[in-house]
Amino acid sequence: MNLVWLRNDLRLHDHPVFQHLAAQGECPGMAVVFILPQHWQQPTAEYPGLTRLGLARARFLRACLIDVQRSLYQQNIRLSLLGGDPVSLLRDWYAQQPFHLHTSVAQAPEEEHWLNAIAAFAPVSTYETQTLFSQQQLAELLSSDNWPDSYSAFSRWLDKHGLPGAIAAPLPPTMLSANPLEAPLKAAVQWPDHQLHQVPSWAGRVPATTFHGGEDAGLRHLAAYLGRENAIRHYRDTRNQLCTAPLSQADNPYAGSRFASQLSPWLAWGALSVRKVWADIVRWESLHGASEHNSWLKKELLWREYFHWALRLKGSALFRNPAPQPFADTRWQAWCEARTGYPVIDAGLRELIHTGYSSNRMRQWLASFFIHELKLDWRLGARFFEQHLIDADVASNWGNWAYIAGCGQDPRGGRCFNLNKQLELYDPHLTHLRQWLPELSSVTLSQVQQHQSGGPTLPLWPAATCAAPAAPTHS
Repeated sequence: MNLVWLRNDLRLHDHPVFQHLAAQGECPGMAVVFILPQHWQQPTAEYPGLTRLGLARARFLRACLIDVQRSLYQQNIRLSLLGGDPVSLLRDWYAQQPFHLHTSVAQAPEEEHWLNAIAAFAPVSTYETQTLFSQQQLAELLSSDNWPDSYSAFSRWLDKHGLPGAIAAPLPPTMLSANPLEAPLKAAVQWPDHQLHQVPSWAGRVPATTFHGGEDAGLRHLAAYLGRENAIRHYRDTRNQLCTAPLSQADNPYAGSRFASQLSPWLAWGALSVRKVWADIVRWESLHGASEHNSWLKKELLWREYFHWALRLKGSALFRNPAPQPFADTRWQAWCEARTGYPVIDAGLRELIHTGYSSNRMRQWLASFFIHELKLDWRLGARFFEQHLIDADVASNWGNWAYIAGCGQDPRGGRCFNLNKQLELYDPHLTHLRQWLPELSSVTLSQVQQHQSGGPTLPLWPAATCAAPAAPTHS
């Protein structure tokens, strides 16, 4: 029998595994499984109090699973949901019902460990499901000696070899035909218990999340962004905004229009194929013409590609880890409670914890503040993001944190932001800040900047937990 193990490829469109099995004709038996690793919900001494599956992330994942489960059921295929150690569960399954395992290639060292262990007792076939390019296309680079040490060098190599124009078209929708089988063992998934998580007092006064997991929701989001909304037309101009500008901002030509693509949650879980996104952007170009906006969005997809292949090639050796920072409990607690005393940071933390999402610009501010102002270990911050972000994937999340910390591949040595300058540039009307800190609805930009600089403190808000930002700074 064939066993398909879904991980971060929760879709039926452009899915090489299902395409391969469909091409074989009717299979004697097929089962599909998703395994939620038990340790994702277990804090470790290295990351105190943190798991890898917070409430928002779990909610989005469950919606993705429900959607793909429904799609498979319509083709008479069952999706089994199991919780526990993937290697142990699949070993027990194989002992009762031998299978040929079909699954995505490993994107991270943990997944590589799983697949190597499983290959010791069962036949395993792996497929590319998460990238724009194949291993064959990047063969020249996939040597430790040849891998570029920056995204810019990677991009130049791609252009030199014409690869952005050679991305394979997404595979057509798959119709499966097989004798449906289910798991011969029981290992129920244990989801995070909402009752064990205290709802903060401010939660009832902030916007509800607008992200719904699943392949269907992701495809509709992509179609709307490129079609009805046509918001890609201003992507480069608005991608650094913190939120959608309200219609009341008459001086903003993009008021009321989506400020960023926000495709990352579906890409992270594979509910959207990155090749599908790329192909649809190219199709948009054929209708409306190429511009700096769609080119910039494609650049972001190539950044994602760079992080994915770098992690796959080098694993944890990718990061030049400094010595662990002393653990500052007071500052860590203030961060976790979104009470750092920096309103711009606390607003961003509330949004992240409540919705599981944050704009790219805000993520950079949060990481810079965590590393350079709170003086906390960047790896702790990366795990905090991984717990909460609905679009967290190991390659992009850890790659970006290492970039800000100056521990990744980029030779520039980290980035430190001046928050007062950034606030004036990207939230001068305090739209985002007031949205997430309704307690400060009447304050002015100047008052916030003074508070963050150690001047007169704002009423109803704690004083800053650390000194004001200092040079070097980047805008």
